[in-house]
Amino acid sequence: MKRIIEIKRVIEWFFQRITGVVLLIGLIVHFQTMHYSGAGQISYEAVFARLSNPYWIVFNIVFLLSVTYHGFNGLLGIMPEYVHSHKMQKVLEGVLIVVAVTVVSLGVYILTV
Repeated sequence: MKRIIEIKRVIEWFFQRITGVVLLIGLIVHFQTMHYSGAGQISYEAVFARLSNPYWIVFNIVFLLSVTYHGFNGLLGIMPEYVHSHKMQKVLEGVLIVVAVTVVSLGVYILTV
């Protein structure tokens, strides 16, 4: 059982780093597209046109998944430092997972409708 917990922590650590790299690349693409490509890129029509392109939809979904995993995994990682009750940790872990799934579901729904 202890070995499984160690493997789980290594996987969480690895995905935290991978999502950090994806976030860095996503931020560079975002800033290049939205802020350095001219004022016309932030108009409703330009954003709507980008979101009609399947590649941009995939980019935004990957970005959303990366942000959500990175943020909520970070919260789950620091929670034991502030919440000492094991029962309360499990409750908060459940709440964070439900909120994360809800955020991703709503984000994907908005991007694909």
